[in-house]
Amino acid sequence: MRSLLLALAITLPALPAGAADLNTPLQAVISSYIGPATQNFATAAAKLPGAVEAVCADNSNTNQQALTAAFSETVDRFARIHFLRFGPLLEDDRLNRLSFLPDPRGIAQRQIRKVYAAKDESVLDVQSLREKSVALQSLTAFELIAFDKSANLVLGTEEKNRDFTCRYALAIAQNAAAISVAVAADWADPDGYRKLLLTGGADNPRFRSSKEAFETVYNAFTTALTIVKDQDLLPALGTSTEKAKPRRFPYSRSGNAVTYLTAELDGVRDAIFSMPLKDMMSADDQWTLDTLGFEFKNADGYLAKLQPPLRTTFGENGSYNMASALVINVGSIQDLLQGIAGALDLSGGFNALDGD
Repeated sequence: MRSLLLALAITLPALPAGAADLNTPLQAVISSYIGPATQNFATAAAKLPGAVEAVCADNSNTNQQALTAAFSETVDRFARIHFLRFGPLLEDDRLNRLSFLPDPRGIAQRQIRKVYAAKDESVLDVQSLREKSVALQSLTAFELIAFDKSANLVLGTEEKNRDFTCRYALAIAQNAAAISVAVAADWADPDGYRKLLLTGGADNPRFRSSKEAFETVYNAFTTALTIVKDQDLLPALGTSTEKAKPRRFPYSRSGNAVTYLTAELDGVRDAIFSMPLKDMMSADDQWTLDTLGFEFKNADGYLAKLQPPLRTTFGENGSYNMASALVINVGSIQDLLQGIAGALDLSGGFNALDGD
């Protein structure tokens, strides 16, 4: 993995004297994308605790559908900010506490089994749950206890451990809601991390220039594409249709794999196009942004042809070929992002996955 990530790095000349102040695109992405997107996640996550309480009090079809929808919306809104691997989302290990992925060894499942075997009531209270392993308090843990392997909602419907599971699911939902509020509040704080991004200079403890701050944001885009291809898609595809492992798609257990993948890519796209990058590029280079938009549209097209839940449908109706084409498509987006970085005279080298 490290060699691949290093291959993504590019080293280019520093911005020439008189270059445009990069605070302009930074301000644009914060105000037009990051702020609204983090608030949308907080709004969605706030619905989850009530939906859990409702289905556990009365597991009617209406309440089951409401919880399924609330979880899907939360996953969607989270996926749209998942690439923000800097600042508020990384503080206090919030990213892993929200979503413990990837988990190829099934760590979360094993820890949850131990919790149930011991009837460990410390996971039933949101305050004590926060002190537990991140694998036990995430939305991925919620998915494991609330849905069966065929993407059917079972929370509130099973007699065995029903009360324990309901209380555990509620604690996870409350925890996710609290974290989402904190992330949104931190991004909204004019004296918080946004100030660090917008005041690069000799007195800034994190960024010596607006260029450094902008490169941190831009490198998050390239990191996100690496995650989509190497963590979210390729492990599920395996080496052939026969060796595919659709359970490895993120949030496939709840039937939200397509939702997550689509939102993940759309979030990166919308963040990029919230910035006036074309105004910062020469006329000879501006075509790369138009092509980038075309490739993101292609990605949505491939994903639209995948029928959820992928755990049961993957391999049918050409879905394996669609997902394989998506991998190639994501690679094309990566190449275009590198080209755009060159056109903007950005330096690479830092990657949010380095050290993983």
